[in-house]
Amino acid sequence: MIQLAARGIRAAWEPSCGHLPRLEIGGAPVLWAAPWRDDPDVQSDAAIPRVDRRLGGTFVCAPFGRDDVDHGPPHGASANAPWHLHRAAPASLTAGRALARGHITATLALRDEHPVLYQTHVLELDAPTTFAHHPIVPLAGGGRLSGNPRASLTFAAEAPVLEQGARVEGWLDGLRDYPAGASEDFATLVHAPGLAWTAVARAAEDDTIIMLKRAEQLPATNLWLSNGARSGMWRAARGLLGIEDAICAGDEGFAAALGESRVGAEGVATALPPGRHVIVHAIARLPGRHEIAGVTLEPDRASFDTGGAPVTIPFDGGHFA
Repeated sequence: MIQLAARGIRAAWEPSCGHLPRLEIGGAPVLWAAPWRDDPDVQSDAAIPRVDRRLGGTFVCAPFGRDDVDHGPPHGASANAPWHLHRAAPASLTAGRALARGHITATLALRDEHPVLYQTHVLELDAPTTFAHHPIVPLAGGGRLSGNPRASLTFAAEAPVLEQGARVEGWLDGLRDYPAGASEDFATLVHAPGLAWTAVARAAEDDTIIMLKRAEQLPATNLWLSNGARSGMWRAARGLLGIEDAICAGDEGFAAALGESRVGAEGVATALPPGRHVIVHAIARLPGRHEIAGVTLEPDRASFDTGGAPVTIPFDGGHFA
């Protein structure tokens, strides 16, 4: 494990699969790591994809989800195979690896007193691919979502609470509040170009976790809600919310992303074309529970509109320039 730390924030990154299973900001855990990461029976079972065996925190997917084109592992080599560490410093690292359709280089960075994980991924692609971040946020006491989606779509799931196959402008009814009972749901938010965010106010932790992206790069945000409805090792997946900023076809697979899909019908791209792409992303934590109605980035700070006095944190505004 590669340890990263700055004042007020620390993280750990696993080169064997590219997952970042630990992120703590202000002393609070922000991301969830699967308890079966320490189970020898699970770890020795080659029938379980490595992305699931080592499931932890956040990682990137290239391609996202089911690979029904190149028939690689779910979420691609970027989430299943070793990365090559190029540089490591106390508060940052750079690493890379080959993909089925090119190459990816990741830079993860922390800054003193910034309650933020900064991520930059450079993809050099020979052919189109989908891409997603895959942070998993624990919601032991539930939570409430906010953000700026243009539309919400739901997909078939194992134990849904949400209406399957729905499509609405803005937020779907029931999607913003994390379900209290056993459930397994999948939805996709579609964003208009510009700075976009999805936030969740966590009840038990009394904080707000925010994912920030450029929607021109990642027009979709997949929401994976997993709350104890699956069998086997997955029964330990309780109170989890994946907030997966992406360019993909939601839950329809890689082939759909290269053809026709429900997300594509919203008028947004569902795959990155060949060439060089520099994708920026950030995960931030605010103390207290807030519904985020707007975000303003300045050179040295970020301000969050909560309906009252704005909440401001130190932030490198140049990250999204």
